[in-house]
Amino acid sequence: MQKECFWSQQPPAFSVGFNYHPSATGCQYWQQWIPGDIEHDLQEMARRGFNTVRFFLFWADFEPVAGCYDERVIQRLQEFVQMARRCGLWCVPSLLTIWMNGQLFDLPWRQGRDLWTDPTMVQFEVDYVQRIASALRDADNILAYDLGDEIIHVDFHSAQQLSRDEVKTWQQTLATAIRQIQPSAQIVQGNEASSIFGMHEFRPENSQALDRLAIHGFPLWTPFAIESVMSYKATLFVPFLIQMARQHGPILIDELGSYGTDDEVATHFLRATTHSCLANGARGIIVWCWQDFLSTNKPFNKHPNERFVGLLNTDGTPKPMLPTFEEFARLATTQWSTLTLPAPSVGIYLPHREEESGPNYIQPRTSSASAAFYSFLLLKRTHTQFEFVHGPLERYSIIFCPSVEHMTLAEHKQLAAYVQQGGTLYYSCGDYLHGFGGEELFGIQLHDFTLQASDMSHFNWLGQDYTLDWSDKNAAYPQIPIIKATTATVLATFPNNTPALTCQTYGRGRAYYLNAPFERQLDTPMRLQAQPWHTLYAELLQRAGVRDDVQIDHPDVELILLQGDQQRYAFLINHAATQVQVTLTIHVDAQAKSTQTQFTLDPKAVHIIHWSQTPSTNVALTHQAMTI
Repeated sequence: MQKECFWSQQPPAFSVGFNYHPSATGCQYWQQWIPGDIEHDLQEMARRGFNTVRFFLFWADFEPVAGCYDERVIQRLQEFVQMARRCGLWCVPSLLTIWMNGQLFDLPWRQGRDLWTDPTMVQFEVDYVQRIASALRDADNILAYDLGDEIIHVDFHSAQQLSRDEVKTWQQTLATAIRQIQPSAQIVQGNEASSIFGMHEFRPENSQALDRLAIHGFPLWTPFAIESVMSYKATLFVPFLIQMARQHGPILIDELGSYGTDDEVATHFLRATTHSCLANGARGIIVWCWQDFLSTNKPFNKHPNERFVGLLNTDGTPKPMLPTFEEFARLATTQWSTLTLPAPSVGIYLPHREEESGPNYIQPRTSSASAAFYSFLLLKRTHTQFEFVHGPLERYSIIFCPSVEHMTLAEHKQLAAYVQQGGTLYYSCGDYLHGFGGEELFGIQLHDFTLQASDMSHFNWLGQDYTLDWSDKNAAYPQIPIIKATTATVLATFPNNTPALTCQTYGRGRAYYLNAPFERQLDTPMRLQAQPWHTLYAELLQRAGVRDDVQIDHPDVELILLQGDQQRYAFLINHAATQVQVTLTIHVDAQAKSTQTQFTLDPKAVHIIHWSQTPSTNVALTHQAMTI
């Protein structure tokens, strides 16, 4: 038996660890209980510097008959949590586990009843989570209870039909039930990427009952044109999810990984993505998963290739990505654990879409996800510090509204007030009628629409040509708007001489209008890096007076500035699949004093620089190259 480690009752500032099923028994481990194997795995996680384990309570194992719990299995749960504590690990038990790796582990007695709205089923859920919370009442190493892993996929059609209030009520009901037993319990609910931009209401803005937002991210399963796991977009996908959600609560990435890759690609992906996730504001990363599976039972009988995404081989030997993750864990839980993101002066504003009568021909069900993703990427390529906006706009120097498909009158008024008070607004149109920005603010009128894309195929601004792709798979309707300027200044025109880009002074501010879904039309393979699209954003940032005091010169390298207690940190992450040369410039003071350093970044490599800076001293840079 391992000697019990020192135990701190304070949860870790940064959680880092693994999703876990035992390799030999897979998802059947509550029935095929081999405690020696489990404790060995938990000891090995802790020995390698990790602090968190997430595991799954298959509801059918714990309550095989309605209202009757298998006390033997509950005792095994208690034993699991006790073993984890002896190893110094915090636990995230996922309670209502019915869906796993694409298959249902359904309750034999559910009989198709709805999990969210059927009163009888909801009461069974309340009783069950309270039974588990009671069994673990004395455990002081529960980091959070996960209400149910990707539970929307138990019945995705039904989940899509739920209203916002129904989702809020369901989460609040179960969270309250747990807190009645454990008042200080932390509650999460893990969902895949559709929880950020999908067509259902299990979204961050509706998760007030939860203490953290638990997000899963895999580049294999995304609605965007991500060309490969080694592509630029792939390792920025999960950081994008974090930035989309972080204004609604602390972020826990509780599933992260790359399926279907060799060790080299998997290691590159894990290195770049984990560091970018931390730097973009995540407060924990739990990778999928600990070890490849020997088990060939459900769900691996139907999805056998999902057995090979662990960081250890089936024989227990580490894969090359494990040392990479160990080094990340060491720094994430020590030197970097208290780093914070300073408040930026640049925001991306996404209008809130609320349907009153469900999707119909006037308001078809579409997603703003691609517009948000590519606006995020364009700003990353300018190396600007920014965030998605959820709230007042006054503190931002410039707001980007990308490829707008629909905007309410109240939102129009909010943007107009922001510009009138001195803000700079960029607005691109994503829908002929409902995405139009309005004459008062932008000084333009709708003239007509056309389907002749060649008439509006490109525009040139300040010597840079921007070629547009109007064959937009994400558009609800194909109409291309034609506008005319009334009081706005025309900055660029299309081949048919109609305005492409305009600017109007409004109050003390300026409103720029781009008559095309500039961001959304980038969502095709290889298009993002085919042209320097980000130069349009860079020019707008310059005109708004935005200039960060730390700059780099390669668009494929992400730059994130973080603040420590006495130090500033610059995380530089090469998201490209090729080696790049980078020049970093730090402007020391208002007298234009600066320091420069040059270095090479290998594919998906990470370089961290930190320094202490005062007006009377030069900048002394400390470099950390994450090369493992």
